[in-house]
Amino acid sequence: MIPRGYFYVISCACSFGLITTLAKISFNEGATPQTVVFFRILSTSILMGLWSFWTGRKTQSGKKSKEQVPSRLPVTVTIVVTGICISVMSLGYLGSVKYIPVSLSVLLFFTFPFWVLIINYIIDREIPKLHKLFAFIVAFFGLALSLGPTWEVLDLLGIVLVLCGSVASAGYIVAGSKAVQMIATPVLLFYSNTLAVFLVGAVMFYTETFSISHTILGWTGIGAVCLLFTIGQFFLFTGTKHTGSAQASLILNVEPLISIVAAIILLGEQLAMPQYIGVAVVITALFLAGDNPKRLFLRQKRLTEKYK
Repeated sequence: MIPRGYFYVISCACSFGLITTLAKISFNEGATPQTVVFFRILSTSILMGLWSFWTGRKTQSGKKSKEQVPSRLPVTVTIVVTGICISVMSLGYLGSVKYIPVSLSVLLFFTFPFWVLIINYIIDREIPKLHKLFAFIVAFFGLALSLGPTWEVLDLLGIVLVLCGSVASAGYIVAGSKAVQMIATPVLLFYSNTLAVFLVGAVMFYTETFSISHTILGWTGIGAVCLLFTIGQFFLFTGTKHTGSAQASLILNVEPLISIVAAIILLGEQLAMPQYIGVAVVITALFLAGDNPKRLFLRQKRLTEKYK
């Protein structure tokens, strides 16, 4: 049986992986990447706001006792950091593809598990385990094989943008993981994405990059992206409660693999042998990064017996 946390994070990776392919459909129908980013964070803000209002949950447990109400400052800080990171992550990642090949941009962006380990060490003095570092190196090598990045066109600005997006992604995962220990996941997603809406909206206003699709197919793609982004974020932070931010970031390496599979099915793209090998290497890395299988089985068994 797959541990609950792994299931949630893998579900998140599947949601985010499908976004890449569906976003291409919207781009082909006239929408700009910045517009798609704006609508996906706006939809998360609205849906999670409605959910939070409907349930009325203010804390993770939903109880009102003073002992369980978290301090406002740590909650505010984590929400603000999460919102800023969502904006920088999205704009940096998408902005980089103007200057460097998409495959190289994706590969450099997925250095974020390394940055998660670094941030956790800086904040909590959490020393990365050797098997996780090794798993990161193996997974990165597998992604390089799968993506087959082109190194012929290198632009410093593009590299800086995507690395900023990668570091922001790590900050987003770490800050969000800490926030959901104090407040409910829908509350975090509502406030952080609302902040991101204003930040991304301001960038779009000054850069004049807002452009919507005028076809049903284009809006269908945007709608699917919005739904998957909301679901993916919810699964991510539900999962990090069980796995922690470092383990979750390593599991998210399957996201590009999902994008490749979706591109084969929906766009008719073909895989070369190195890509098949890369997929196998990434999957192997996920097993290397995991906890002892016997310990995971015993933990799952205890939880099952507890709630019988």
